[in-house]
Order: sequence, then C-alpha cells, then structure tokens
Amino acid sequence: MTTNQIKSGTPSHHDNLVGTAMLPVDRVGSFWNRVRDAPHVSLFLDFDGTLAPFHADRLQAVPLPGTVDAVMTISCQPNTMVALVSGRPISELLLLFGDHPVLMIGAHGYEVHRPDGKEHVAAITPEQELILDRAYSDALALFDSDRVERKVASVAVHFRGLDPRDVGEIEDQIERRWRAVGTSNLVEFRPFNGGLELRASGRTKGTAIEELLESLPSNTLPIYIGDDDTDEDAFGVLVDRGIGIKVGPVDAVTKAHGRVADCEAVRQLLIDWTSVRAGR
Repeated sequence: MTTNQIKSGTPSHHDNLVGTAMLPVDRVGSFWNRVRDAPHVSLFLDFDGTLAPFHADRLQAVPLPGTVDAVMTISCQPNTMVALVSGRPISELLLLFGDHPVLMIGAHGYEVHRPDGKEHVAAITPEQELILDRAYSDALALFDSDRVERKVASVAVHFRGLDPRDVGEIEDQIERRWRAVGTSNLVEFRPFNGGLELRASGRTKGTAIEELLESLPSNTLPIYIGDDDTDEDAFGVLVDRGIGIKVGPVDAVTKAHGRVADCEAVRQLLIDWTSVRAGR
C-alpha cells in the first residue's frame, strides 16, 4: 500500500475512519478491509478536482495518466458498479474521460449515460426553463460566452482564470441579476469550485445516488469520492450507508468520513483498490 491520506470529516459510526490526525490509507484498516470484504461495492466518482485536475480551459481538464485505466479495471471486477457523477454534461464527460462502457451521471443527476450507450434526460418544468433562459441571457450580458454555460437544467458561470481580486465583486453582480430573475423554490443557487450555478431544483448528485442504490443489492458498500460543495449532497446520502471521501484540504467542512489530498492521491487510491479487490 501507499501512504495516501484519508482524514476524518464529521464523526460517524465508522469509528476507525474518525480521528483528529491525518491518516495514511494503509493505516485506516477498516477502509481497505471493508473494500476487500464487501460482497458488492459501488464506487461513485466526481470528475473535476477528483479524477481530473482543474484547468483554466474546462475542456482541457483531463484525468491524470493511469486514472482512466484504473477506473475501468475496477469497473470490470466482479460484484462492482462504477459511476462517474458530475455537474458536467454527458457530452463533456465522454470527450474528457473517453467513451468507455461505464455509467455516467451528468448535469448533477439530470443526465444519465449507460454503459450500453443508452441515455436518459430528466425533464424540467416550463417555468424552470424560462427562468434559466433569462438567467443565461443576463449572464451573457456580464461575461464572455466562453465563461457562460447553459446545461440541460442549469446555467453556470466559470470564474477560473480571472483575477482573484475581482471574483467576489463579479460573483455579487451575477447573483444579484439572477435573484431578480426569480428566487422561488423552482431554482437554487449553488457555488462550485471555480464558479456559480443557478440550477433547477429537484435533482442533485445525492438524489441520483439514492436512485442507484435502490437498484443495487442490499449488501452493497457504496463509496463516493468528490471534492466540491455539490458533492456534499452525495456525502449526505452516505452518512449512514457507506463511505464518503473528500478530496482537498483538511480544514474543509464536510459530511464525508475521510479525505485524500488531491487528484494524484485519488489515482493511487484507485490503483490500490484494483489490487485489494483482486485479492479477495
């Protein structure tokens, strides 16, 4: 094993994953023992900041070498389900991760791409569509078009690459415009690493995970790895049902049970996983 680091988040019944000091993965025995011994496992993976380092040009954010191979090796292991869970649209996941036979959940749960290539898009209401169309127009009045993204159920503005001193004021401007469009329960504001999003209410990464778990054997161990505020919805679902692993600094407030430092640590965790499950 390597010395990747997992540190506890909020306390939970997973006692061996809870502590006040940073712990290498190979010293958190309960984690690897549970991965090895679980009759069935499901591994849910965020994309940006988890599999792929951030890039100023979001269409250049690709997984580290070896990461995709490790993910696909895990997906081929017996009694294992792997899914990418991202805020990105499916089209970008296919471009950046590759068109591999793995389950992909895009747009925070609104898009699903199955390993056989079949896709499903959850509908939003006409009222939500109107609000998002207006929000998209308002965002284009403030930002270059390459910073504004209209997804199937949201509008995102990307701040990465801007002068950090300007981001706070810019974020305030777009939020004021969006709140003028409508603050009903039809939409919600969600920050993400590098931007701000106005999203149709109703689905999150957490609801997507819940739906998938309903279709899996009851003795499945679900594990979610992610770095962002939007991943907290998924961590919340797994608080009493599985293991959440936060990617990032040790001082982040999170519902996850453990932590790893960065995308390189995630890559090594995935490589280690292939060996642990193969040795069952």
